[in-house]
Amino acid sequence: MASAPVVKVERYADEYLPRLARMREAARAAGRAPLADRPLFDLPNGAAVLVDTVQVYVQLLNYDDVRLEHGVETPTSHARGLALLSTLYSAADRVVEGAGAQRVDYHGARLHAVVIEPRGEASTAERVAAALDLAEEMTALARLGGDRFLSELGVQLRFRVGIDLGPCVAINSGRSDEREPMFVGPSANHAAKLAMGDEEGVFLSDRVRAALTFRRATTLFEERAMPASLFELEALRARSATRDRGAVVTARLDEWTGEVREGRARPPAPSDFRFHQHTPPLRTIDYAALSPSRSVRMPLAAIFADLDGYTAYIDRCMAEGGLSDAVRLLHVLRSELNAVVQSDFDGRKVRFIGDCILAIMAEGSSQEVDLRSTVDQAALCAGALRSSFDLCGELMPETRKLGLAIGLETGPTPVSRVGIRGDRAVRVASSLAIRESESCQRECKGHQTRIGPSAYAAASVGVKALFGPGRTAGNLDYDDVATQIGSGRVSATVASLPTRSPAILSSAAAAAAAAPPARAYLDR
Repeated sequence: MASAPVVKVERYADEYLPRLARMREAARAAGRAPLADRPLFDLPNGAAVLVDTVQVYVQLLNYDDVRLEHGVETPTSHARGLALLSTLYSAADRVVEGAGAQRVDYHGARLHAVVIEPRGEASTAERVAAALDLAEEMTALARLGGDRFLSELGVQLRFRVGIDLGPCVAINSGRSDEREPMFVGPSANHAAKLAMGDEEGVFLSDRVRAALTFRRATTLFEERAMPASLFELEALRARSATRDRGAVVTARLDEWTGEVREGRARPPAPSDFRFHQHTPPLRTIDYAALSPSRSVRMPLAAIFADLDGYTAYIDRCMAEGGLSDAVRLLHVLRSELNAVVQSDFDGRKVRFIGDCILAIMAEGSSQEVDLRSTVDQAALCAGALRSSFDLCGELMPETRKLGLAIGLETGPTPVSRVGIRGDRAVRVASSLAIRESESCQRECKGHQTRIGPSAYAAASVGVKALFGPGRTAGNLDYDDVATQIGSGRVSATVASLPTRSPAILSSAAAAAAAAPPARAYLDR
């Protein structure tokens, strides 16, 4: 709480852009390097910008056709999947930068981008058209890039697009090469839901449909089942500034191919990925040191924790005031969740995805991962996340308006850094365990924790008893887990420490069960 920034919220057009223009003019006058052209990408931690947005999510539907080999994850299939993600991310970044939009986030085979120009209510339709341009150019370039650089995969890529519009609050977090832009608001959350599904197409929210006088769907279920018609897409394309999309995409592909020919870009092939084991704890993974030829792959536990109700909460704050406090609360909560994972349990945050944290952890040696201890430690961490969240509720009453939904699962997972090289490279952990941990979280209410089937199968008797045959527990806190698995450490002991001490907790699962632990050998 003491380190959380005092947040100043500015309106994008009226306050933030004029101040940014003054800063750039002062930099030029002083002979300093000009500020970056991505105005909302690298905001200071104390800044928050309220901006009208069109939110775009693009989801690759048949990623598992590449990531799996006869339905199973293998080192070869993971290398294929990461090569495809690298090509996908590179294509998306090339299109986003050329479209005047901003990449917000990648999560597995999903892109999140935002369009904020042209400004003004009268330009809403043009922003939506620009969002459609971005999605269609990106999917077209990804297909062409896949055919050009990854022809051996032999997969015709299929995509689903979700688009919504509305005001969002732009903030940032992280540091150095882990900067994480974020747009908080109902439209970002809703567009993500529209991109979920198995059917190809472009799916427009009712807010978008109302702004364009298209037929409305009335419910989220109907929105997700009603792709935009050819007539609606053509009506949007007519508002686009791009008149020959095919020529634009071909030009981007030619530019990309030229960079590859000249050695300025190198799309990795599956054979370029070299996996090594990382000796636990995973907190010591240095994402900046990862690359296709230096990637991690090992059995681990994935934890996905979501601040349930935050989108609705910040929506009320936008309507009633109090945005500064809402954003500051998010900084506190995300910092605390991150500290529990990394400082208390020696895990590694992969990224924040909106108001969720995705983290990984493992217990074992340089030769093998101890799956039973890993699951016990992940269960302890999940309980500690709940306990810390409850403590935040005692100290910051606004927290009580929210919940925390937690999912965890285990499985072999590659960790790497892919995409366009340099500061645009993307850290990625992508596996069925990651996907299942997120799925478990989605199935939870704000007081629940759910364990995936693989983690449950490897768990100690004590952990299985906590979750039961339904694999879901309510209000599961640290003391519940520590007492059940016999770790001998409870929150009173931890609370008495002057600072966080990973050593106190890193061995907590060691006394979990007398039975021989399940083992996952790294060379499998």
